[in-house]
Amino acid sequence: MPRILIFTTENSLKWVKKAEALQLENCEFVYTIYDSLAHLHAIFLDKIQLVDGILFSGQIPYFFVKQHFSDVLIPMLHFDVTQADFYRTLSEYIYKNKDFEMKRCLVDFLYEENNYLGIKEWTSEEDLPYIFDPSIRAYADLDVYDKIRDLHVDMWQQNKVDVCMTRLSRLPEILKPYNINLLLVVPSDRSMIMKIEALLKEIQLLQLIENQVVIGHLEIAINRNNVTELEYRQMSLYKAILDFSKQNHMSFIIHKNVLYYEIITNYTDFKLITNDMTSCQLVPFLSHELQFPVHIGWGIGHSIQEARSNAEKASQMCAALETQAYILSKEEKLIGPLGDKNWIQVITQYDSGIEQLSGKLNTSPLQIQKIIAVMDKLQSNILASEDLSSHLGITSRAANRILKKLEEHGAATVLMQQQKKLRGRPKKVYQVQFDKIE
Repeated sequence: MPRILIFTTENSLKWVKKAEALQLENCEFVYTIYDSLAHLHAIFLDKIQLVDGILFSGQIPYFFVKQHFSDVLIPMLHFDVTQADFYRTLSEYIYKNKDFEMKRCLVDFLYEENNYLGIKEWTSEEDLPYIFDPSIRAYADLDVYDKIRDLHVDMWQQNKVDVCMTRLSRLPEILKPYNINLLLVVPSDRSMIMKIEALLKEIQLLQLIENQVVIGHLEIAINRNNVTELEYRQMSLYKAILDFSKQNHMSFIIHKNVLYYEIITNYTDFKLITNDMTSCQLVPFLSHELQFPVHIGWGIGHSIQEARSNAEKASQMCAALETQAYILSKEEKLIGPLGDKNWIQVITQYDSGIEQLSGKLNTSPLQIQKIIAVMDKLQSNILASEDLSSHLGITSRAANRILKKLEEHGAATVLMQQQKKLRGRPKKVYQVQFDKIE
């Protein structure tokens, strides 16, 4: 059962607790009351432990938290006043007050990001109501409650408004001494249901992502010189995987094959192991524990079969003589080598233009996609062999062959670049221009 935490002020608690009476699928609501944004800031991280989603009674605490705790990944939404809620309250007031003028009204919850709740679609420019600020960003200010209060007081005392509309449940009590004609607008039951259902969908989506299967393909580099050590290396790698799992309190399903081990884990542990797909904790661990290189490929897919295939493909990208890790996602994005300053992202999915280019250059589509990824990383189409070798994990000689082949097929032009030290021959660099190939 999803557990939803609702942050609310004391003044909003009465209508917020209506959530319990709404006919919704099973979910548990817990409430935390805060008395100021500073208080919310102080308690937020402690209160969100062991919850699946977060709701706020209004937009101000929501925008404040999104700005100050942008790294929190728990799904968050806020109860909001919809157009229907706004116009229901406005219509009731107009019905009772025939002399109502929109231009003598202050509405503190209209801004560009909610399209001013449609009011600009039917009101002329000179008849628009007063607002707090045209941008949603203004509501993330630590002093926003005081600023909104002061705006209502100033506009009323200057006789610029006859009525004020607010979303802030605490405002009627604060403004009582000023005798301001104030309308409090709160979300209807229907609006609350829509927000809760939207949050539940976000929670379900996140749970699907967190529980999807990820496969790690750990392959032992074998050649004729070390084939006699294969059994020893298999045992050593297996022990190292178990030690890593135990030290990090992770539960792996491990499958053994002749030349590789397969780790089956979930997306949550995968994100921890790879630091959100930027590095791989297994690389330094295995490099320290083992005397031989291991090629690590992480595969994410819509199925176990797709994840397994992606993991195997990713492992084949690793350099032969060192322990490295690559990721191939279900969107066919290749990332790696993880943790290396020269890591790149390669889009490997089918592209008809790349396929045609591959045929004309007699070069594999993946090779072309890798070169494009290097140019994107460097933000330049001028490459030296060192650029390709460092980013693709190949030798300078192999990188030279690739660039020479592009030159021979008209996809690259040789340039000479003077060395920083004035000794020696100028360094040969290539300007790669795939768009020149017809």
